[in-house]
Amino acid sequence: MQINQLQVKSRASVCCLVGIPGSGKSTIARAIIERNRRCGSNKLTSCEDSEHDVPSVDNVILHFDDILLIDYDDLTSKELKHDNTRNHCSSFDSNDLEAWRKSRFVAVGKLKFALATHFACDGDTASTLLIILDDNFHLRSMRRDIYRSCQEIVDLHPRAQIGFAVVHCTTPLEVCLRRNDLRSGKERIPQDVINRMAMVIEPPDETKPCSSFERFHISIDNSDDLAERNDDDRHFLSEIHRCIEESLQSPVLPKSELSREEMIELEQKRVRDREETLKSKFHRIDQLLRKLVGAVGRIQKEKSKEANEVRKSILSALRQHDDADNMGDDFIVQRFACSMLGSEVDWRNVLDNPLAMAINDAARKFAKENLDTS
Repeated sequence: MQINQLQVKSRASVCCLVGIPGSGKSTIARAIIERNRRCGSNKLTSCEDSEHDVPSVDNVILHFDDILLIDYDDLTSKELKHDNTRNHCSSFDSNDLEAWRKSRFVAVGKLKFALATHFACDGDTASTLLIILDDNFHLRSMRRDIYRSCQEIVDLHPRAQIGFAVVHCTTPLEVCLRRNDLRSGKERIPQDVINRMAMVIEPPDETKPCSSFERFHISIDNSDDLAERNDDDRHFLSEIHRCIEESLQSPVLPKSELSREEMIELEQKRVRDREETLKSKFHRIDQLLRKLVGAVGRIQKEKSKEANEVRKSILSALRQHDDADNMGDDFIVQRFACSMLGSEVDWRNVLDNPLAMAINDAARKFAKENLDTS
C-alpha cells in the first residue's frame, strides 16, 4: 500500500535484528546509529564517501531525526534480582528465565510508547524515527508480535506511516560460539542455549504461511567484525538502509484490515472448529446408538448383530452427507427404531411392543444422563 507523502507528516521505522548470540547484532546496531550521526542533520541526505554506497530508494540515504535502541539483553539485566556472575554455568537459573520473560513485556511497552509519542506529537514539522530492536527473535512468532504492536499504533493513529524491516545475521555458529567464549559474566550465554537456538531459528521468509509481514528483510553474514571493515562496511550498511526505506514505501497495515494470509488462516480455523463440532456430535450420536443397541440385546439377544449393523449404517450415512450437526437425538432414535421394528410410522404408536418399549426407555435414560446439545 503506497501512502501519499503529503498526507503523512512524521514517519517511523521498526527494525528487528535477528540472530543467535554472538552473530553481531549489537555491532550492527551501533554501526547504524553511528552512520546516522555522520549523515548530518538533513532528513534525507547523502553520506560522505557516497560513491561507495549502494543507493537506496530515490538514490538517497535515509537519515533519521532520532534513533531508539531497545536492547533486550540490557532490559533482562535490569530485571535480574541478583548480581551473581555466570562464568561457566551450563544453563539459566529461574531468576534468569523470569527476567527474560519480563524483559519481553518491557520491550514491547517501550516500543508502543515511543511510537505513540512520536505520532501524538506530530506537528507542522515532519520527523523520522528509527526503532532498533536488538534481540534474538529466533522464532517468527516473536517478530509477528512486534509487527502486531505496530498495527495497534496504526489503528490509533490512522495517518501514521510505520515501516517494518528485519535484518537477519547469518553468522556461522562456530564464529558465534568463539565470540561467546570471549565474553564473561552475564554476557556469556550457556553454549547449549546457543546450540539449541541455532537449530530452531526461523529465518525471515515471506513465502511461509502468514509471513508476508516480514517481506522486507536482509541477510548479513557478520563473520568479520564490522569495525575492521573499510569500504565493505559502507556497502553493508547501505543495504540495510535500503531495506528500511523500502519498508517505509509499503508500511504496516491497520490490524482491522486482514491480509490474504490472515483470511486464509481464519477460514482454516472455521474449518477446524466445524470438524471439532462434528467430531463431538458424532461421538454423542454413537454413544446414543450404542445405548439403543444394548437395549435391543437385552430384550432380543438374537437381534444384537442386526442392531449393531443398523448403528453402523446410520453413522455411515451421516458421515457421507455431513448432516450430524443438524440431527437431534429424536431423529436418531426414530431412524434406529424404524429400522429395527420394520415400520416407517411413528414407532411410539407401537409401545406395547417390548422391543419398542426398550428402545424408548434407553433413549429417555440417555437424555437424562446427557444434556441435549443438539
